[in-house]
Amino acid sequence: MPKAVSSNEAKQHWRSLLGYVNEHGDEVIVEHHGRPTAVIMSYAAYEEVQTLREQNRRASVLSRLRSLEDRLGTQNRDLTEAEAMELGDRFSHELIDDLAGEGRLTFDRDWQR
Repeated sequence: MPKAVSSNEAKQHWRSLLGYVNEHGDEVIVEHHGRPTAVIMSYAAYEEVQTLREQNRRASVLSRLRSLEDRLGTQNRDLTEAEAMELGDRFSHELIDDLAGEGRLTFDRDWQR
């Protein structure tokens, strides 16, 4: 069960709180005026949270894409399969180019080693 401390206590006992988190594998909730404002957690727990966030983000995007696919599929029944594939390829390339241009998507080749 997470331990709750005031922000002043967290400031005064920072090292011991880090030791508590590492030793017990539990989180410490930092409160300011009685309201939770931050959490001190192990790096492993943080990585788990980040993984779950990414999984949720991907599931949300996939759901939106499937919804879009369903909606567009009914609108474009007159397209041949080749025309639909060409539109899909064009859209995906434009999307990737836009995301890369905004810096929201990078490729291994873009990283200098």
